[in-house]
Amino acid sequence: MKFRYLVSTFLFILMGSNVNANSQLSLKPNYKERSLKNTSLAFEFGKDSLELEKTTRYEITSEDAKPPMFVDNRLMDFSAVQVFGTAAPGSGAIIARKNDDYYVLTAKHVIGEILKGDEIEIMTIDGNYHSAELLKIDEKIDAALIKFRSNRKYYPAFFDPNTKAISGQKSVVIGYALASKEAKVGSLRKSKGSVLTVITDNIDGYDILYNNATNVGMSGGPLYANSPKGFLDRNGGMGGSCGWFIVPPLIGLHGRAESYRSGGKSGANMGLSIHTLLNSFQNVFISEGIKSLPKEEDTSLYKDGCPLFPR
Repeated sequence: MKFRYLVSTFLFILMGSNVNANSQLSLKPNYKERSLKNTSLAFEFGKDSLELEKTTRYEITSEDAKPPMFVDNRLMDFSAVQVFGTAAPGSGAIIARKNDDYYVLTAKHVIGEILKGDEIEIMTIDGNYHSAELLKIDEKIDAALIKFRSNRKYYPAFFDPNTKAISGQKSVVIGYALASKEAKVGSLRKSKGSVLTVITDNIDGYDILYNNATNVGMSGGPLYANSPKGFLDRNGGMGGSCGWFIVPPLIGLHGRAESYRSGGKSGANMGLSIHTLLNSFQNVFISEGIKSLPKEEDTSLYKDGCPLFPR
């Protein structure tokens, strides 16, 4: 068992190329499954449908909690939201919940300049829209904290204070990319890569540089590490309390591309550290009655996902 997952981990490390995936809708073949005992045909033209069935995702299923989670962790998708401020649409990450209030971190430039009468909207993974309230904009770093209210269940991202961005670390950026010349509609995209370097006290709070490919609309979206610090050493290398089920830790927010002073882009992207963000907004969280964030086993991602994970 241990060997199988170590092999999966090794294969993940070898996958150096970026991978984008539409994660909001699950597309499944709509044709009938055939019994191999009755026929050798997998598909028959004129009888079986080729249409894809669209299923809206709103809560964790067995499809989201299956191994190998080092290679593809679908839990990351649930905390990403699309943010509509006064600027161009961007993304954000649900970081906390108190009763029916959900708290979202995003980039300040996504919110734009909010004036009296201006509205902010949030779109969650299920495609529902929610009116949002601006709680604070940080004047020193490119960050904002907003909240929305819903009686539906959504999943805040997991924050592990021991997991920080480090050079060489595998990383995943998720956000709602806007439509482009080649892509006629926007979609929730997932991009894999690695952290290139970490620069302390960098301009606008952009301390993390990484090579994940990103698109317009993904600014403000969550930046994840693929596993919490020390996960491979848990239980003597046999996984955590739920085996090899992994709740991905949020390490930051994606913000913008690195550019040269002389013009042009370097190819690297830049993000804000989650530690910097929480430190910036801690007084707001306390005033909202949020005095702590749950440990891994107490997150809703873990509680709903672990029982579905095959062990």
